[in-house]
Amino acid sequence: MKTLLALLALTLAAPAHEQRIDVALSNFKFTPATIALVHGQSYVLHLTSSGGHSFAARDFFAAATMPAADRAKLKDGKIELDSDRAVDLHFTAPKAGSYPIKCTHLLHASFGMTGKFVVS
Repeated sequence: MKTLLALLALTLAAPAHEQRIDVALSNFKFTPATIALVHGQSYVLHLTSSGGHSFAARDFFAAATMPAADRAKLKDGKIELDSDRAVDLHFTAPKAGSYPIKCTHLLHASFGMTGKFVVS
């Protein structure tokens, strides 16, 4: 019985499983451009870049719950990625809605480097 109770306690204390989402940043697109999420679900966003790009989602990052260490990677709602660099951001999806994403480098968004988070 003690073993069963200990196992139950560990199960209840275990953090929710994070779903990994891979997003590639390249000239001039995000792959995928639309990222579907579920409110309250935990995720790890794995960003990779071929070439220097930014991943700006100010409203989304402001609304999402994130560990302080990951929030510190952001500046003004965006993260800069150098060529061949990868970054992970852990978060819990915010309330339902559509949140825009763009690259803030000169003309990149104009050339189509945009996307969105869609939270249901």
